[in-house]
Amino acid sequence: MSSPPSSASRDCRPYCSPPQTVKQLLEQKRQQNPSQISASLVEYQQDPGSVTAPSFLHQSSSHQKDDSIVFHRPALHYTYPPLEDLYASRHGPTYGHEGRYETGRTESQAPDTDVGVASSGSYMATFAHNPSWMGHNSGACSTTGADAFLRMPGSVVPDMMSLELEEARSHIQGISPEQLLHRDEDGDTILHLYAARGLRCQSYAVAERFLHYGQLDAKEHNGKSPLLVAVAANQPEIVYDLLTLGADVNASDCKGQTALHVAGTYGLSNVIRVFLALQHQNIDVEARNYDGLTPLHCAVISQNNAYKSKKNQNTQSAQQREKEAITCIQLLLQMGASCTSQEIKSNKTVLHLAVQAGNVPLVKFFLEMSHANLPGLINMKAHGNTALHMAAALPPTRSTEYLIQLLLFYGGDPSTRNLENEQPAHLVPPGEFSEQIKMLLKRRRVMSSTRNQSATSL
Repeated sequence: MSSPPSSASRDCRPYCSPPQTVKQLLEQKRQQNPSQISASLVEYQQDPGSVTAPSFLHQSSSHQKDDSIVFHRPALHYTYPPLEDLYASRHGPTYGHEGRYETGRTESQAPDTDVGVASSGSYMATFAHNPSWMGHNSGACSTTGADAFLRMPGSVVPDMMSLELEEARSHIQGISPEQLLHRDEDGDTILHLYAARGLRCQSYAVAERFLHYGQLDAKEHNGKSPLLVAVAANQPEIVYDLLTLGADVNASDCKGQTALHVAGTYGLSNVIRVFLALQHQNIDVEARNYDGLTPLHCAVISQNNAYKSKKNQNTQSAQQREKEAITCIQLLLQMGASCTSQEIKSNKTVLHLAVQAGNVPLVKFFLEMSHANLPGLINMKAHGNTALHMAAALPPTRSTEYLIQLLLFYGGDPSTRNLENEQPAHLVPPGEFSEQIKMLLKRRRVMSSTRNQSATSL
């Protein structure tokens, strides 16, 4: 803060000395963990124009403003069990598609799984699939992981350290409402500050009073409620406490970001586990931010960036970020997020987003899920362009060839035309594998046309 706090703010900030704003606290954590934070920042730039090779490829922007920086939970009092390994090994099991595609394909028509092995092979990695969470009915979700979260010591209010909680309550009860609800120049309340610092007992004691005064969802100058601050600060225990006290689960900030948007964008899987554990009936998994994105769109964009970062620099931290990102995608799907939702500005689905980033493992992940109409998903158009159009316009490499094979095998139609009357084969840019890709698309286009004519004659 640029000016000294009032005496009222000093009285109710015994755990925040010297007094700081939420923005300063988040910036401080960002400086402590620069490599972790900068690599996970994501901002989505959309181009709804016509499809040429550069026009729809994903572009990641520069870092967001400081007030939207997130930092990792310090875990002063509580620990989590290690995350389950959400990546299958190269030879590990995957969720198969047997019995779901009656289109006359044979094993010889399946994508060549050896494509690209001679190269780095990084794009050939696969994600593990657990059929128990593949359904999109939130009421039928498996909550094994979420239940484990709730069983952990310190994850529910009665398990907080009782002496520390009672001490915090005793202090807060002696503060007048005017002092307690005091805001600094950024609109931060003491609850915002405690949530940002990860002070759980103090946050709970203040939240009880804020609830009494109808201020549990008070917003600071960027529209963040205490719940959104706790999410951005990666404080799952405080998120749990605020939700159980009745915080607005769908509260959004000045950018339209809900808690799920923030958690998906920054790969905060343990925060999403809290929402899944509580199975809040009023939570809007398909909420749109002001860019027209759902939380699942945000999580996929984040995973695309993490995948790109790992390809460029395959460090342990990059691998962990990618695993956290795919965990968020899995959890959001388990909560009922839809793969067919289209973002508003250019109508892209999550499959379009994964394809335009050349993210073969994530594309394969979506294609191997159980869908009522998988060819329908693959052939959905984003301003006239299917996933095949987007894949064909990528740089012609072996990974692009494999990506196109996947889309064709699972029902992609190479004869579909976009708004410029172009088929996917027309968009293949020049390069080493251009001719192979063009022949692959044209051959499948002829096969598709022949099958359609046979079906018509019958």
